Amino acid sequence: MIATLNKICIERPRTQMELRAWVDDLHRQFGETKEGKRAIRLNQGDLVKMFKEEIWPLALFADAFYKGRTDVLFKPVIGNQSYDALVLKTSSQEVVHYLQITQSFDGYQNHLRMLHLEEHGRAPQTGPQLRKHLNEKHVDETWPEAVRHDEVLQQTSKRILAAVQRKSVMRYEPKTSLIVEFEDAHIQSAADRDALDQFARSELLSAASNFDTLYLVSDRERLALRYDSMLERTVRLEKGQG
Repeated sequence: MIATLNKICIERPRTQMELRAWVDDLHRQFGETKEGKRAIRLNQGDLVKMFKEEIWPLALFADAFYKGRTDVLFKPVIGNQSYDALVLKTSSQEVVHYLQITQSFDGYQNHLRMLHLEEHGRAPQTGPQLRKHLNEKHVDETWPEAVRHDEVLQQTSKRILAAVQRKSVMRYEPKTSLIVEFEDAHIQSAADRDALDQFARSELLSAASNFDTLYLVSDRERLALRYDSMLERTVRLEKGQG
């Protein structure tokens, strides 16, 4: 048995705390069985991909910027509309923000990493590009390799920029903000965080100019950045930093 997802459950408006509790419960359900772990790793099952790529980043965003608030609700939306989720006023259900959500991961390589994890018991983050033989599920066994820290940081920044650029070519509702989830495993110091902040100001903001606000949220919940379209202010929240 694996966790089940459906439209009614997904699109139910929730407060920040309710959203996080629901997401954590789904993660627990997926993690209880071998079938569930495989489903979440390989996007098997209805709406699992949406759960990983939109609902989880939405929960990260809500935790970082709306912690403990009950005056707004978060509603993921299924379909081909120009937004992935809504922020609603609790009292009136009026739309406060439209949200477009994306990840800055290399989608295909990340998929191969999950196949590698299934087959070899580990998912290397650095080293040669993973390869899968044509028409086969087999992934060549690959071992991680040391990579210069500055090179990894540069790769992270380039992936975030590519994610922003992909989304910026579309047209959106007024009051639409962009949430980008990124990997933060290699962002380890204040200097690393400052470098990402400077990159965002110099490169990302111009690429995201058709959004009201750009939000960057890290997958390990250690860093969240907000950039208003007019560069009025930046809010940084850091969790678990030593």
